[in-house]
Amino acid sequence: MDNNQKQLYSRIACLESKNDLLEAELTYLDQILMRCGFPEGIKTLKATVQELLEQDPSLSSERSELI
Repeated sequence: MDNNQKQLYSRIACLESKNDLLEAELTYLDQILMRCGFPEGIKTLKATVQELLEQDPSLSSERSELI
């Protein structure tokens, strides 16, 4: 195995680790949102924020299309 392949495998391992961490954090966030009254977790939070932004345009920013 050459050096380039080793670097690629190392990068893949790093990305897999980061993906696992992000997935765990997302799952945890979803669970605590459900415990706090958002019945569908992140999905419900997102809908609530979109509704608030529609009601008060001064809250939205140039990047509101990402929400």
